[in-house]
Amino acid sequence: MKKISIVLFSVIMALSASAQKVVVHSIVPVGPRIAYYHPYYWHPYYGFNYAWYYGHPAYYYNRPTKLDRQIQDIENEYSDRISSVRADDSLTHHERRVKIRELRHQRDQAINDAKKNYYKQYEN
Repeated sequence: MKKISIVLFSVIMALSASAQKVVVHSIVPVGPRIAYYHPYYWHPYYGFNYAWYYGHPAYYYNRPTKLDRQIQDIENEYSDRISSVRADDSLTHHERRVKIRELRHQRDQAINDAKKNYYKQYEN
């Protein structure tokens, strides 16, 4: 009985596996032929989703400008100051909020000044 049930089980498994739907993918050019150049290899690419190759951010990377670096430095500096005010236990809750609000205002003012100076140097 055990052997018959094992054989029956294996036959059922084989039939269920053969009854699975087979999907056939056909290769059909969808769009224009595009030659894609990469520093390491070159290949022609047909059609669908070619924008991913050309729209990938790694191919359009630009170095940050001097203004971007200045803004990042200002934000890092004021972020450090704000975190030190938050960690200061000698201040009351209201004093902390006021001081943080002042630091954020100073940060925004410093960023605006940096932008004005950056664009003013290129006007002259």
